[in-house]
Amino acid sequence: MHIEPSFTKRYHKALSDKVMIKAVKLGTGRLRGKRADAIQAVGEKRWQEFRNRAEAIRLHVVQHLDQYLEQLVDNVLKKGGHVCLARTGDEAVEYIKNLAQKKNAKNIVKSKSMVTEEIHLNPALEKMGCKVIESDLGEWIIQLANETPSHIIVPAMHKNRFQVADLFNEVRGDEPKIPAETAELCAFARKYLRKTFMNIDLGITGCNFAVADSGAITICTNEGNARIVSALSSTLVTVMGMERILPSVEELAVMLSLLARSATGQKITVYNTLSAGIRAEMELDGPQEFHLVIVDNGRSKLLGSKYEKVLNCIRCGSCLNACPVYRNIGGHAYGWVYPGPIGAVLSPLLQGLDKYGELAYATTLCGACHTACPVKIPLHDMLYALRNDKVELEKKGELMEDLTYKGWSAAFASMSRYRFSIRMARRFQFPLVKAGKIAFGPPPISDWLKYRDMPALADEFFHEIWPELSKEGKEK
Repeated sequence: MHIEPSFTKRYHKALSDKVMIKAVKLGTGRLRGKRADAIQAVGEKRWQEFRNRAEAIRLHVVQHLDQYLEQLVDNVLKKGGHVCLARTGDEAVEYIKNLAQKKNAKNIVKSKSMVTEEIHLNPALEKMGCKVIESDLGEWIIQLANETPSHIIVPAMHKNRFQVADLFNEVRGDEPKIPAETAELCAFARKYLRKTFMNIDLGITGCNFAVADSGAITICTNEGNARIVSALSSTLVTVMGMERILPSVEELAVMLSLLARSATGQKITVYNTLSAGIRAEMELDGPQEFHLVIVDNGRSKLLGSKYEKVLNCIRCGSCLNACPVYRNIGGHAYGWVYPGPIGAVLSPLLQGLDKYGELAYATTLCGACHTACPVKIPLHDMLYALRNDKVELEKKGELMEDLTYKGWSAAFASMSRYRFSIRMARRFQFPLVKAGKIAFGPPPISDWLKYRDMPALADEFFHEIWPELSKEGKEK
């Protein structure tokens, strides 16, 4: 899928896609409602205690990441697994490609994994002749559409059932068309994808959490596809970001409860699979060969920085559902694998401010993302800091922005200039006013006015009527 490099062009394209906007608003609204119900059931006080505990867990892990990584690696090796510590995405891809070649893997079945999207694993495997099938329903839909995920939890949130039906009917070919009914679409996907499970040469999964003291990998799904992939693959690869570690199952219990409630409003995800190493002698399923690929890809450079807390993220997607910007432009406008507020922070940090620095402005700085985050990442503060970093990097702001602020400073630094300026603005605003609002204006104000209302300047300003009001008050 070609991604337009210009953020401006991406979000303009998104704003013109009414079907996508409607689907995203419906999906995020539903998830926000379920999350609110889940929190109400727990109780606000207890929920905040959960958040405090989760934040403390993640802060502790990130601050002692080297120790827990070493412990995790040792325990995976003890249980017969192999470990690849990949400094870059390319190193991770190369390791998996070599393994696929060694196993002569033609049919590769994957479960949902944001990290494999991040390192562009699928195209690399397909280029060497492998057939890669996504077993997660949402991931399979966007794979058929040749697109990237638009949401961390619901990859195909931007699609409606009619678009999904069109994609499935292309796969079905000349057979009778599938109606655009959810039950019919799910039934077809289930039947089609189950065939792929019976002929897996290489299985690949993501990782929600790795448990350091046992070497166990935790995968959470509502469809059970990841459990089938891990159970039926003779050779299994799990790809994880290096920060996705917990000390023990005690901390895991807290995080699983928060993850489900924050992501989908469930008390617990339907399938929570913990697996460690290779199949034991008396076990009937599980891999005979297991590889854990731990991906850095820029994460380690955040350790000890002012952005370190972004590594606390558990990928629940709650900040996306809360964000008014994401709800109006969807995920693809962000240009990389991680959308929404978390993506607006991660993309510049992992891919460079020069490439994704504009995303720091894709926010109202309202703080809704911080309120929604189960591990209390101060995303709004980080977005503000990234704006400062971008200006420092370029040693200048946008030309129009610079001129605007210089003009504002010149006018508002003096009381007389300020009052003269607003009187002139009030007198000459009439060509731009319609129904008491500023309806027209030159760029970039014209773009702003398309989606927001700006009240016209009042006939009388407060400082003009205050002397009379003050006089009346004294007389009373």
